[in-house]
Parts: sequence; structure tokens; C-alpha cells
Amino acid sequence: MEFDKNKIRLKIAISKIKEENDIVMENKTKNIFKIVSTAVAGIVLSTGIVFAGTKVYEKVWKDPEKIEIVTEVLTPEAQKENISEEEAKQIAINKLKEIGFNTNIIKTDNCKEIDSNKITYRFITEDDYSISIDGQKAEFFDIWNESKKSGEIDKNFFEYGSEKNIGSEYLMNKDKAVEVANKYYKLFGFKEGEYEVTRVMSFNSYGDETAETGYKFDITYNKKYGDTYNPYEYVAIQVYAKDEMLNMFRTENIPYDNNPTEITKEQALQIALEVDKKVENKEIVETKIEKMIVNMNAKAYYRLTDKERFYKEMSTVDYPAEDRVYYQMEDKIRNAWVVVITYVDDWEDVTTRYTRGKFSYFVDATTGEIIGGAIMDYIYSSR
Repeated sequence: MEFDKNKIRLKIAISKIKEENDIVMENKTKNIFKIVSTAVAGIVLSTGIVFAGTKVYEKVWKDPEKIEIVTEVLTPEAQKENISEEEAKQIAINKLKEIGFNTNIIKTDNCKEIDSNKITYRFITEDDYSISIDGQKAEFFDIWNESKKSGEIDKNFFEYGSEKNIGSEYLMNKDKAVEVANKYYKLFGFKEGEYEVTRVMSFNSYGDETAETGYKFDITYNKKYGDTYNPYEYVAIQVYAKDEMLNMFRTENIPYDNNPTEITKEQALQIALEVDKKVENKEIVETKIEKMIVNMNAKAYYRLTDKERFYKEMSTVDYPAEDRVYYQMEDKIRNAWVVVITYVDDWEDVTTRYTRGKFSYFVDATTGEIIGGAIMDYIYSSR
């Protein structure tokens, strides 16, 4: 009979918690009791288990692996992690058939990401549309209009320099833009109500994204969970007013864990402040916090383990790609508290103020772990 080591570890862990709790109750020491029974910092054990409040959760954070991939060459290692070009081409043809576009592919233009083995297969059709396939996920990613006609519309519009001097067929309002985008949304197989429109941005000669009219519009749809939109499950559509022509269609689908909130706002703030003490010794003048959906990343980890190099990369123009630090991270979308810390403004120059004046921590709302971060104010920049 084989022993389940994880169950044994869990029993030992729970036993230890009970022992500590008994000591607390005997001594009636409120301070110790808080350490044992709350999730201010979470009780994280070597078993990979987190005790948040009265519930037990698996840890979501694992220290990321540093990787040395800094090439865009299609290496044999990359080929092993992706589908073949022929398989990708067939996916592209199937998608083109589905939406009623020309399926005659006349050119291939593939590329690999510099910091991973992901290949994007890009195929150009006879009528000048480029369609991209994610080689690792084996699925459609985006399609762009590369035709002369789209280029001429852009060129002609800006040569006029004013919307007053062009025909009405070159302009539309936001309502019309959404109506046109909805036609392409359905054409590409998305169901009504599956995603909701979250942004409608116009392109015009004034550069005003809030303008009601434009010659081209960018419409974004996102999946909604309760009152929150997942920014990593989206459809983005760009359309021209002229002939209601499609310029771009892109989609990404990284599922949201929709993890429950066990950590309070106050606890998340305390967690971030405790971690920040290990990194920065500057006076904190302001903090703000908001619950958001975030993608786990290695920024807080990198900053904690090698602060000087982290900021040197951020502040150096044309920092060599081969000298940058890259981490292998799992695409995990989590419900988190974003804690923005602002430091006293006594920086030597604008560049340092911009890169080091603020830091945003991502505190997992379920486990209390630091699962990422960002320089500057992430809450503001995500609006």
C-alpha cells in the first residue's frame, strides 16, 4: 500500500496549526492569535498549501525560472513546442473559409518571440489580408488588412487635415461603429452577450479618442465576471467608415481563475508594505488599493531579488536584449488586490522619478501571495 505524502503533510500542517492555536488560547495572547488564525501574511507551508482564514488553498505562486532565450531565430527547440507551419496554415485556411475571406495564401512570414519559444505563424492572402496563428495554442490570433485601399484611406484622410473637407462616407459616429463591429464579431463566430463592449475609440485628425466621430474606430469587447471585466479575454475590432471595411480583428482567451476573495483590503495593504520594506527604504507618502483582475508576472520578484539590475533595465535607453533578465511564467489570471505605493519625491531626475517613484504590488485575493507587480501606478494606467 502506497502512502499519500501530500495527505500526511496536510495532516501534520493542520495538527501544527491546532497546537499553536491551543497555546494561543491558553496564553490568551491576542497578538499571537492573529498571526495563527488570520491571513495578514498567509500561513504558507512547504507543502504548497496556504491557510487563508479558515479555508485551505493551494499556493498559486512559484518562484519563476530564469531563462536565457534571447533570439528570434526559429530554433529546433521552438519547433518542438509549436505546431508545424503546415498545421498552422490549415487552421488559417479554415478560419478564412469560416468568415468568407479569400483562402489563397501567397506568402508566409513567421516569427518567434525573443523571450520564449512561442512561434506566431503569419500568412498573407491573395487579397492582402494577413492572418496569424498562435503556434503554441494552435489557434487563430488576429487578422489585418494590408491592402493598398486601407493605406490610401489613412493617407488621404490625414492629407486633408480636417474632417470638414472630406465626404461623409469617410466618417461615422460611435453608435454606427459599434453596429459595424458587431457584424464582424458575429461573423467570426462569437455569440451575442458572450463579450461586452468596454471601449470605443475613434481615429480622427485631432487625435481625440473621446470624439464622437472618426474615419476609423477601435472597438474592444471583454468577458465579464460579476462587475469585473477580464482584460485577458477580449475581442478587438478595428473598422473603417468607408465601405465599413475591416482593418483588424484580434482575440485572446486566457481564462480567469475567478478565485474567491479571502484576503481583506487592509490585509493586502499590510502584506505589500511588509514586502516593500525588504526592497525600498524611502519614505512612503501615499498608498492606494483596488481589487482587479491581473496576469501573474515576475516584476515584484525580480525587483525583490535584484533591485539595482531591475531598475537599470527600466531606465536605460536601448538596454541590450541579450543582457536582460527573462523569466518563464505561467499565464495565470487572478483576482488580486493591487496596492500602489508612492514614495517621497526627492529623485535626482525625471527618468528615476518615472521608474522608481511608485510601485504596484499584486496581492492574490485568495492566498495573500505576491503574484506580480508593475512600476508606476497600475490602477491608473489600466483605466
